[in-house]
Amino acid sequence: GLEDVHLVDKVPVPGFESGTALCFPRQGQFHITKYMSGLANAITRRGGSIFTHTHAAKVEGGPNATVQTSAGFTVKSNAIVVATNSPINAGLVMHAKQMQWRTYVVGFLYPKGAFEPCLVWDNLDPYHYVRMTKLNHNATHDVLIVGGEDHETGRAHDMDQRYSSLENWTRERFPFVEEVSFRWSGQVCEPVDGLAFIGRNRQDHPNMFVVTGDSGMGMTHATIAGMIIPELIQNREHPWASLYDPSRAPVHNKTEFLKEGVKLSAQYGKYFTPAEVSDESEVPPGEGRIMRHGLSKWALYRDKDGNLSKMSAVCPHAMGVLMWNSDEKTWDCSAHGSRFDPLGNVINGPANTNMKHVE
Repeated sequence: GLEDVHLVDKVPVPGFESGTALCFPRQGQFHITKYMSGLANAITRRGGSIFTHTHAAKVEGGPNATVQTSAGFTVKSNAIVVATNSPINAGLVMHAKQMQWRTYVVGFLYPKGAFEPCLVWDNLDPYHYVRMTKLNHNATHDVLIVGGEDHETGRAHDMDQRYSSLENWTRERFPFVEEVSFRWSGQVCEPVDGLAFIGRNRQDHPNMFVVTGDSGMGMTHATIAGMIIPELIQNREHPWASLYDPSRAPVHNKTEFLKEGVKLSAQYGKYFTPAEVSDESEVPPGEGRIMRHGLSKWALYRDKDGNLSKMSAVCPHAMGVLMWNSDEKTWDCSAHGSRFDPLGNVINGPANTNMKHVE
């Protein structure tokens, strides 16, 4: 619980002059792949089945609830839980209550035992988070993982600067780190009131449930969802159900809710902004660019062999205009955070279909 939380003069890291901090004793850190492996084994051990590389193309609730896959199979169920990070079947109201953000991570080697393992968060804007992980038992070094420098999906082009900012921030506070060995980015859903949406999707049939708004804490919210949703499926009460109810209004943060609505509306103005290139020949190998074609905008991608793919730059989810992400080599939507690979295949909802190819 929170009874033992207390103030300390600084975080327990040599050289990091953090100032006063809150200490949460007995922190735990999971090895996520081992944890996931344990969950998968528990599911199959109890008679469940897991199907990877299976795209749920259509989800329908009601008396005959079904999930149709893109391979033509149909799964029938008494209840369906949509836990796709950003829900692929929720209406626009749900997406108006949360935004998708890109978050950046850098991994540094540092001498084993240089500091006491701990989890650290600051409250800067943009904020930072720190944790460590072991390479192996015989290694002379561990890895310090530092993340942050977030921005709303599809609304920034300065990815290299964000990695540089993370490195500079880290070296100032953790002077014992050595070379950068890893770097990557991820995507998180941030609800406007800070709480996840877990429970019955009241915009759908009563047997449709949703888990979203994880705010980067998917393991925690997955555990909470595993406690709440089974009770709701069996028409029982759970004391936390109202707290995480997906239908709740953002009462305590109406200003942020309205601000996000204004920013979202502004994204549709990209239909009228200039294109990045005026001719296909201007697209370099391994990159994507937006080109205007009459009144439309096209998304062009040229692979390393020079082959050009042409797609509509309009997101199939809610008609937002896509942006090329040069760091991840993806097409990102600034409206609701959908993402697509260079050839237009969907990789992140809420969109659930591919980009439209054009000629």
